[in-house]
Amino acid sequence: MAHAALWGARHCVTETLRATLWHHVRHWTTPYCFMKRGRWSCCQLSRRLLDLALQRLALAGPLVLAIDDTLVRRWGRHFDGLGLYPNPTDKNPGAARRKVWGHCWVMMALLWEKARGVWFCFPLAARLFIPQRALPTGWAFQTKIELAAALLERLELGRRQVIVLVDNLYAKARLAWRDGQMLVSRLRSNAALYELPGPRPKGQRGRRALRGQHVTAQELWRRRSQRRTLKVHIYGKWMTIEAFVGVLMPSRTLGGQPILAVIFPQRSGKLIIFFSTNLTMGPVRRLELYAARFKIEDAFDELKTHGMMGDCRERGFLAKKRHVTLCLTAYSLLRLLSVSLAGAERIETEPWWHPAGPPSVTRLRRVVAKALGISCGLRSAAKHKEIPTLPLAA
Repeated sequence: MAHAALWGARHCVTETLRATLWHHVRHWTTPYCFMKRGRWSCCQLSRRLLDLALQRLALAGPLVLAIDDTLVRRWGRHFDGLGLYPNPTDKNPGAARRKVWGHCWVMMALLWEKARGVWFCFPLAARLFIPQRALPTGWAFQTKIELAAALLERLELGRRQVIVLVDNLYAKARLAWRDGQMLVSRLRSNAALYELPGPRPKGQRGRRALRGQHVTAQELWRRRSQRRTLKVHIYGKWMTIEAFVGVLMPSRTLGGQPILAVIFPQRSGKLIIFFSTNLTMGPVRRLELYAARFKIEDAFDELKTHGMMGDCRERGFLAKKRHVTLCLTAYSLLRLLSVSLAGAERIETEPWWHPAGPPSVTRLRRVVAKALGISCGLRSAAKHKEIPTLPLAA
């Protein structure tokens, strides 16, 4: 409740107690004990959050999950898991050569399509990527691909059909070929592609070839007979593109199964390759799904700007993980209340402010805090340093 009420404010211990009015009945060390020694599981909390979202949104079809990583800038001697990473928000010259200290979190989110092209993001769980040189004694190193696979396994989705949206860095065989799971991603413009293997020549000995002739994206784009005109609705507008659509074999890093690829040039002339491991999925739907992956980037921005995801006051690994999990839970619950509550468009703390559409997370936080009587304005006043009065010289 404190993480939801303090959306946009620092999650200090005193502010947590004041926001929830626990300072009357609880000791000031209660938040520390809850984060460090509390008997609750982040994995179980993510499962319950997913069950609640599926129930409130009435999702009966395949689940759409997005996986990506984000950087939270931190520095200090006593913070576990710190590493040097390139800053994606730095647009100054030479930014690719400069690195900053921080935590890299691999996050998974549920995407829900309310209407055609209208998507909402619900973050579920996150795992901290620790560089090999910063690993504590006795810990096994895990790559980002292994952390993403662990997030999918711990949700225990069973045999339910899942569509996973990732960028090209996560397009690996471990995430691509799982039972009941489809992967939608993109490849580099110079990615190794192969045609399907032809029939086995009569009398040839040995096993059948897994891949056919090697082809490039430029060669495939020149095949005008396999081009199709696609009309897609992405980023809130309709676009008409001409693209190559065909079944190909990927490189060994993506496994030994065929993929359905869509290739078309950008405005700069560089070819872009989208693919899906489901050969029956239409190319228009594939492009719309990958465009919806950008919603997790919007969630990253809100969590780090207003949700204070990187403002953890604890330094232990378990406390940091729980702090991030609570930030994701508070964001998802507020967003879920915004899109599923009947008449949420008319709810607002200010009677003169009625924008169209469901209320934002920040606006809804003020409404929930006011309705539940949570005090969000009892912040400590700034301390002004007194200037001593010096005696005037005679």
